[in-house]
Amino acid sequence: MSAITQLASDHEAVLAALPAGEVSHAARRATLEMLAEQGLPGPREENWRYANLRPLEQLRFTPRLTPDAAALAQATELLPAPLAGFDRYVVVDGLFAAPLSAPTGTAGDVEVALQAGIDAGYGSAGGDARFGALASAFAPQAIRVAAGAGAARDIEVVFVATAAGSEAASYPALLVKLAAQAHLRLVERHIGACDAATFANAALAIEVGAAGQLRHVRVQQAGAQATHFETLRAEVADSAEYLLDTVALGAQSARSTTHARLAGRGARIAYSRSVAVDATRVNDAVVVIEHAAPATITAQDYRGIAAGRARVAFNGHVIMRANAAGSASSQSLRSLLAGPGTEADVRPQLEIYTDDVKASHGATAGKIDEQMLFYLLSRGIERRTAQSLLKWAFLTELIARIPIPDLRAQVERAFAQRFTGEDAAVTRELV
Repeated sequence: MSAITQLASDHEAVLAALPAGEVSHAARRATLEMLAEQGLPGPREENWRYANLRPLEQLRFTPRLTPDAAALAQATELLPAPLAGFDRYVVVDGLFAAPLSAPTGTAGDVEVALQAGIDAGYGSAGGDARFGALASAFAPQAIRVAAGAGAARDIEVVFVATAAGSEAASYPALLVKLAAQAHLRLVERHIGACDAATFANAALAIEVGAAGQLRHVRVQQAGAQATHFETLRAEVADSAEYLLDTVALGAQSARSTTHARLAGRGARIAYSRSVAVDATRVNDAVVVIEHAAPATITAQDYRGIAAGRARVAFNGHVIMRANAAGSASSQSLRSLLAGPGTEADVRPQLEIYTDDVKASHGATAGKIDEQMLFYLLSRGIERRTAQSLLKWAFLTELIARIPIPDLRAQVERAFAQRFTGEDAAVTRELV
């Protein structure tokens, strides 16, 4: 059965049981019809040619609709150490896990609430946002975070996937809206059991009000056999900042799609992405940043490491609209091939409709520096350790940007274990 046929069958079977709150049954049905007409993305489409879409033909799209005690127990074992000062909210297989979460409601001018499903424009979105539309058709719940002007709160949302993808899908859904002059730190994590071939399809919608600031850290550590897709849409208003650091270490097949729009004068986005994959894993990302107002600024930094026979890909697409005079954009996209069978594709794209802008880009793909490796070996460092140190040096500039010390240490440890099997403290001492 093709993926689109399975999609239609699964939606027909589950529609009546889905909640009809913020997203009505009629809206869910219309979204599904749009997807059936357009079809899911395929490798012949330019922005999907590097993604691994084959697992979709063996997966189910129906979500879990009732909590599962065994899944809750497994999620409890998988949760990382809490972050000091952060209120944690946990979602297991797409359903809010109240026993593992802080209370919902309003505190510190920040409201955390649940709603039935997610739309935020995804219901009518085609093109590269079709997996976001898929979440709009199926997701039973979403977490909504609304920050007022006096916001003073740190939020962590952990999405845990435990259900086998052949049985059910997980739809992590998150909406974040900052009022004018609001400030918020948000940590978003995606985790799963190492031996579970889960399927998670996340959808996020972000709005940052005038002169607001959102510091958003995303960490994807899905299971080694998982399929993990995610779609993020963001809009940034006048003089606002959206600082987004993303880390990707997990999943057999991972695809990240981001479309961010600088909608107000002086809006700014700083985006970084650090990726390390091995074996036969595939990690693909497309980031479109649209300058739609004057004096807007973006900076994109990407570092991807592929080992074994893995593949990494990143497409950074910057659009300068005609009314974006005085805007500036920079891109630094680099990948490291750490194995004879690896592949990397990094593609900066500039689409400019006005002369009064500054735009720079750089993209490289290369192997471990043999001279640096020889230098380390000549100092008595074992080959595997020397290679791991050079990989770590390749990423460390971006990892150092993570503004939360506890989380940064956890990410460092995860990368170090991926490279060497040793604790991150050993790596730091050697560096």
